Amino acid sequence: MAKIEVRCPICSEWDHIEIPDDAAKKITKGLLTINVTSGMICEHSFFVYVDKNLITRDCFIADIKIDVTKTANIQESDEKLKLERDAIKPDLIKLNLPELIMSYVFRAVFLGKKVLIISDQLFLNEHFVNFFKYIFRNSFEFNLSVISEEDYKKNIKPYKEHLIFKKREILRDKDNLINPKKLEIEKSIVQKFFTEYDLNSALIVLRNEIQKAYRFSKTIVSFVGDLEEKLLTSNRLIDKIEEKYIEKIKPSYLKFLLEIVEYYFKVELPKIN
Repeated sequence: MAKIEVRCPICSEWDHIEIPDDAAKKITKGLLTINVTSGMICEHSFFVYVDKNLITRDCFIADIKIDVTKTANIQESDEKLKLERDAIKPDLIKLNLPELIMSYVFRAVFLGKKVLIISDQLFLNEHFVNFFKYIFRNSFEFNLSVISEEDYKKNIKPYKEHLIFKKREILRDKDNLINPKKLEIEKSIVQKFFTEYDLNSALIVLRNEIQKAYRFSKTIVSFVGDLEEKLLTSNRLIDKIEEKYIEKIKPSYLKFLLEIVEYYFKVELPKIN
């Protein structure tokens, strides 16, 4: 039995869990999904993603509870993810949704804005919508539509408040929220999806990065809400994230989180030095 160290993404309790040898040998590419049930480490239930070197790549809060054996949990969660992946067709997403446009969409969603993608490849529209539903599930709420240019011209009125993208262009951004030169974090998240060869792993890594941004920004929201002082330092916020998630973030990533806090969660931030 192989042992790996796992930390709960909810309460940060940690312990070692064992992986059956036959399951560990099957990790030839991509990631192995393990369902950590309540009581194994703490009271929470979540998924762990392990690579072929038995390194924990990330943890993800479970969408469903499965009360079966550990081996069956691995098989069932893998099968569930495979079915969802097949419905999304990430290979089509990679081929037809440019990295830059995906970065724009992420930026818009992170700031709580409505999005419209104009695409005349009608067979792809459902795949686009399924893709964004999957990666934003249990994190950011979003309002995204994908329609043809003809349909848009016939019915412009419902999309007056949307940020509108077509191919690699920004057709509307009245508040100047999208600056292609200032999307460092969004682009880095998107690149992790496009550079991951295994499609299953690509989806997992992308969704986990989005989940991380959501969890970290919500932690800042709670911290600021409980704060009595009017002055706050960036180092204090960085230390707070590291204390809870055992991850040291860079100032640039903190700035990215603070924009989410201000625009998506609509929290008025105190002065930050």
